[in-house]
Amino acid sequence: MDRDLEAAFQHVEELLFGGPSRPGLTLYDLQRLVGYPAKGKEAYVHTLPALPGVQAVRLYYYPEDPELELIVEIVDREGKQHLRHFRWNGVTWETPKGKKGELKATAVPQGPLRVGEDYFLGFAPEEAVALEAALRRGEAPGLKYLLCPRCRTRIFYAYSANPQGLACPTCGNPTLLFKTLAGEERKDPLEALAEEQKRLRLALEELLAYLKRKLGP
Repeated sequence: MDRDLEAAFQHVEELLFGGPSRPGLTLYDLQRLVGYPAKGKEAYVHTLPALPGVQAVRLYYYPEDPELELIVEIVDREGKQHLRHFRWNGVTWETPKGKKGELKATAVPQGPLRVGEDYFLGFAPEEAVALEAALRRGEAPGLKYLLCPRCRTRIFYAYSANPQGLACPTCGNPTLLFKTLAGEERKDPLEALAEEQKRLRLALEELLAYLKRKLGP
């Protein structure tokens, strides 16, 4: 195994299991880290700070699937995803026996993978599902994508993918626009409703003033 990849997995295992100077993460600690249960029932994703020699380190928490309760994904220098599975046994984390606990490189689909209404290029299936859930929650600002001006299809692509020459998977249009998902400030629903009521009230006052000028007192 690549030395940097091995060191990255060792770092994550020390985070989970702890060491002489610090305790490991409990299931409750992990749930707080990924934001469970506030974000629904999809896979919860938390990206750890960058580690030397690898592109990304992510924790995927599946609260509804005891077989895949926690997946650690590390993206190596070449952009390949490597996975390791863990389960909480009530006291500590354990690695499932057999193939489900083995370290393996996952196959990234060559073409765009459709999840929901969008397509994802260069992402492993579980990563695409997590990104689609983040998009629906409005929590994926800065994500790069291609937009088809003909049918408005969006193809989100990973930094390790090459989107050059890609045609729209929906209508076949070869001319796609490069876009970046703009970040939007998420407002409290009550504040948004109050602002909308204020805009309507101002519009109504302007309409009444216009009618008075036209029709007279």
